[in-house]
Amino acid sequence: MAGLTQALQQTALDYLFPTTGGTDYIAYSANGTSETANLARTAVGATGWASATAATPSVKANANVLTSAAASGAVTVTHACIYSASTDGTQRTDWQALGTSRTLAIGDKLEFAAAAFAITLD
Repeated sequence: MAGLTQALQQTALDYLFPTTGGTDYIAYSANGTSETANLARTAVGATGWASATAATPSVKANANVLTSAAASGAVTVTHACIYSASTDGTQRTDWQALGTSRTLAIGDKLEFAAAAFAITLD
């Protein structure tokens, strides 16, 4: 079965993750299957998503630097995903492995540069 056209990929990503009015949160995992309690979710923010790229696959990424809250306990973060709320909510993406795992001590924070946290339809 053929995939979506580039234009439809862009439209779908921009609809699902809007550039204004978004309420998405990044959640973190130490095992790729469940959320860690040692690091609160990070708000992407109402204007936190850039427009989807004109590419195949189209990519949706954060428009601004994103910084997590301080870790409440030591944890090695290996995966992240998107949720619809700061607690509970609906998981919107699968857990995705980070390019590099990050070991955090109490008080440490994670930071994603602009365009460093990306979503595709793959």
